[in-house]
Amino acid sequence: MLKVCQVKTGQGRYALEAVATQSEDGLNIYLGGGEKPHIGTIVLCQPRPSLKMDGSLSQTTSVINLLGHKDDGVGVPMAQSLCLKMGVPVVITAGVHVSNANHHDIEMLRRAAEEITISLLELLLAEKSSEKE
Repeated sequence: MLKVCQVKTGQGRYALEAVATQSEDGLNIYLGGGEKPHIGTIVLCQPRPSLKMDGSLSQTTSVINLLGHKDDGVGVPMAQSLCLKMGVPVVITAGVHVSNANHHDIEMLRRAAEEITISLLELLLAEKSSEKE
C-alpha cells in the first residue's frame, strides 16, 4: 500500500516543499522550491552493510544531474539521511531555483533542506511507529 505525505518549510524564495510516496520497500520524494520548482537532479540511495564490517549501515548513492543543475546539493544529503534512518532505498527528484543565488541564498536553501528532511523523517517515523501498535 502506498502512503503519501507532504511537508513544507521556509518562506518566499527560500520555501521548500517535499512530497513523499512511501511503499513497504522504499521512499520516492519530490523536493522543490525557491522561485522555480523544477526537476534538476535525481538521487538514488540504497542501504547496505558498512564496508567496515562492524554491523553498521551505510549506503550507496547514485546521482544524475541535468546539465547545469546543482540540485544534488540538497538532494544527496536528504536521500542519504532518510536512507540510513529508514533503512530503505530512497529516490529524490529535486529542483530548487533562486535566480542569481549568492552564498547566503545557497546557505538558506541548504538549511531549509535540512529542516524539511528532519520534519519529513519525524513524520515518516511517527507513521511507522503507529503501524506497529
